[in-house]
Amino acid sequence: MAYILRILCGALIFTTVHAQDETAIPPADEWYKSEYAPLYGDKPWENADELAGHFTETVQIHNELIESLDSLQWISGALEEWKIAGWVRSEIAEMDFEMFNPTTASFKTRWRDYYNGGNIAYECTWYLADFVDGSWKISAVAGINCNEHGL
Repeated sequence: MAYILRILCGALIFTTVHAQDETAIPPADEWYKSEYAPLYGDKPWENADELAGHFTETVQIHNELIESLDSLQWISGALEEWKIAGWVRSEIAEMDFEMFNPTTASFKTRWRDYYNGGNIAYECTWYLADFVDGSWKISAVAGINCNEHGL
């Protein structure tokens, strides 16, 4: 009987500690939609520091090659290139979200991009985010084909 009681107490303690840990982690999809994505809404090139703060210090970029780049340098360069191309802002058109475990999430996003002259384009991107040091941080990014990924 004491053995069963110890098992039940151990399970209760494990469940309580585990539940407390998980409740301390904010939902990744809400973070993405309410904190990260809105930074692309109005003059995003002015938000390079804040955008980079949503990434790990070094981010893996998955294109033809996989590169690890300084997040602030990478995001600043990308914002400047997009601005030169006439890009004005972006918003989420569609998003697919998956939790791999309590501290790792994947996002596939179809972005609606607005350009000077009223032009609108769509592009899709995959992100991997980890809960690190008390906040969600994007650690990897890849451009993806919208149709192939159901977006």
